[in-house]
Amino acid sequence: MKKICITALALLIIPSVSFAEIAIQDGYSIEGKIFTVKTSKKYASVDSCAKIAMSKSRVAGFTFKSSSKKCFLYKNVRALKEDSGSVSGTK
Repeated sequence: MKKICITALALLIIPSVSFAEIAIQDGYSIEGKIFTVKTSKKYASVDSCAKIAMSKSRVAGFTFKSSSKKCFLYKNVRALKEDSGSVSGTK
């Protein structure tokens, strides 16, 4: 019973990420200054890439490349370019 209460409390404390604050565009990639590139399986989806982008205050946007399963986080966004294998989001 104690484990259940602790787990429930942890779920209430963890902040939730709202995608309402990020504009996601399918088929585009960002041109800008790269903050970091995430290559682990933990970030191998659009949702997880968007979540990490939203959690970083210095990140202005992200691009997830489905062919390589890489999540690119950007400090700034200069432009968006068409890229059929990518999904991008900007704050």
